[in-house]
Amino acid sequence: MTAAYDSTNQKVVIVYMDNSNSNYGTAIVGTVSGTSISFGSEVVYNNTGTTGYNSVIYDSTNGKVVIAYSDGGNSSYGTAIVGTVSGNSISFGSEVVFNSGSSSYIVAVYDSTNGKVVIAYSDGGNSSYGTAIVGTVSGNSISFGSEVVFNSGNTTYIGLTFDSNSGKTVIAYKDDGNSGYGTAVVYSSPTLSTNLTAENYIGIAAEAISNGATGKVNILGGVNSGQTGLTTAKTYYVQPTGTLATSAGTPSVVAGTSISNTKILIR
Repeated sequence: MTAAYDSTNQKVVIVYMDNSNSNYGTAIVGTVSGTSISFGSEVVYNNTGTTGYNSVIYDSTNGKVVIAYSDGGNSSYGTAIVGTVSGNSISFGSEVVFNSGSSSYIVAVYDSTNGKVVIAYSDGGNSSYGTAIVGTVSGNSISFGSEVVFNSGNTTYIGLTFDSNSGKTVIAYKDDGNSGYGTAVVYSSPTLSTNLTAENYIGIAAEAISNGATGKVNILGGVNSGQTGLTTAKTYYVQPTGTLATSAGTPSVVAGTSISNTKILIR
């Protein structure tokens, strides 16, 4: 069982393996009021078999929940799924495999500096070595980079946290390849760079534009209608990844104000 806080919707998301329902992966949304909490209905996110080593995080850049787990119905492959909270419920996109091997001791964290999801696990398909991988959320899905081995030995009881001051992830684990010693390592996600400033922000692309090609841009004072999932009358900020969010990125650049769930007034 594991939990995360959705700061956009001010909800608690709890995920777990439901023993009373074939050990399926299940999520439920909770609302805190005073010293109590109430819940919506349970939602199954993996119904193919035993769902183990669940870990859930909240991606504040994209406003999404990400769950990483071992899919017992698919050879215990390391798998992730993106969830969207709405009211007292949550809906999910499609499952995405991040490790085609038996995966255990899975844990995830959100790298707010780079807007990435970092997942660490013991890779049973590679001598149970400690392994990490970085995921990028887009819409209701997530894509992954290449796996990186952080410990060439049997690795168990993994813990993960993100140090926002240094912009680094710290992985703690039991190194069974070294007398079971408690060990920690610092991991750096692929670094993002940007030349974005409040002065050189001119607007939002009005259409899909390939790299090196020309296209239309809605400039300051205009309205961009190519958005989805906006909350009306909210101020949105440009993120280092080029996405929009209701919280300021680094640097802090206001993109505009939403006038519907698909349109933003650029300012």
